[in-house]
Amino acid sequence: MKSSTRLFRGLGKAKLFSPGWFVLRAFVLTALYALSRAAGLQEYTTFLSGASPDINLSWRTGCTLGLVHLLLHFTFILVVPILLITTALVAAWNNWAPGRDATGPAGQQLPDEIKE
Repeated sequence: MKSSTRLFRGLGKAKLFSPGWFVLRAFVLTALYALSRAAGLQEYTTFLSGASPDINLSWRTGCTLGLVHLLLHFTFILVVPILLITTALVAAWNNWAPGRDATGPAGQQLPDEIKE
């Protein structure tokens, strides 16, 4: 339990556009999609075919719930893999060329204020 808590704290403090930052975003999007599935919002996507998902809800509420699930579904299918692939590429780049990530346009070293 302590190791997972330490892991999430470390991911939460990750620098912008670091591998940990990408993993945290992918995890959050996956958790939101799992909550959407667990809540049963996939049934409300029937608004796409013009059918009312639930007779006890208004048309607007059903469409909104269906749209939320649809956006989370496409995010899970499209964005999460991109984030994970980017994580692998950034981690490989940082391991392959650790000093090259802080160079300017012509290979000039950037000031320390910009590096951080």
